[in-house]
Amino acid sequence: MSINTPHKVTLTEGQIGVILCSLEYYLKNECDSNSIVEFDNIFEELEGTIDKHYDKVEKAKAKQPIGEW
Repeated sequence: MSINTPHKVTLTEGQIGVILCSLEYYLKNECDSNSIVEFDNIFEELEGTIDKHYDKVEKAKAKQPIGEW
């Protein structure tokens, strides 16, 4: 098993938000330029996960029948 082995974890949207805000703070205040690419990859993965979830929700909503009252 290598350090680059992907793992699946379950996080809430709030937890992902905390991670992203913490990373953003670190990037602005503490980060050296060598780490930026790694952080960009993490941002893309976490933000992409949220985007995929909302895309899935929107597609499901669009398939719901419209009630005719």
